[in-house]
Amino acid sequence: MTAAARVVTDAIRKLQRRTTAVIVVALDGRSGAGKSTLAAALAATVDAATVHVDDFYRDIPEADRLELSPAQGVDRYFDWERLRDEALTTLVRRERACFRRFDWVAGRGLTSSVTLQPRDIVVVEGVYSARPELYDLLDLTVLVETTNEERERRRHQRSRTVSRDDPHGWDARWDAAELLYFEAIRPRNTFDLIVSSNA
Repeated sequence: MTAAARVVTDAIRKLQRRTTAVIVVALDGRSGAGKSTLAAALAATVDAATVHVDDFYRDIPEADRLELSPAQGVDRYFDWERLRDEALTTLVRRERACFRRFDWVAGRGLTSSVTLQPRDIVVVEGVYSARPELYDLLDLTVLVETTNEERERRRHQRSRTVSRDDPHGWDARWDAAELLYFEAIRPRNTFDLIVSSNA
């Protein structure tokens, strides 16, 4: 287990000693920071149900997406209402969560329904997972960090083409929304824990 996974696991264990309720852990951070890898390590260690924010990417026409300001992007890139209602709220009640995922292969639409079984621990991972609209459901908020160089290396390894030179491109718009979120909405000092994915 990595040092980051140990730190988060220890925090979860402390919470478990104080409550019998479902514990919801948000792993937030910039794209390429290592959130998914940490979530997988936690799920193997603490038998958690894992919810991926990426599954709730909002299915809207690309022309409409292009018109979004950074603030609108924070609110609209992901369907946080559906994430809250169909996944997190249900799992907190110890009920099975059924929802449809965004179809990343097709680049639009939703897949058929998937089911997550309830667990004592729920890990929700992805950028915007600790957004204010989910505060009342979250027991532990974790900011996952790495260097900008490492984030860029990881992003370039992904199948999507990265285009930094186009100010209207997906990455430029995505980065502007992320920066706004982590500077004005969810600054570093508002998280319960900060871990490095390099550790």
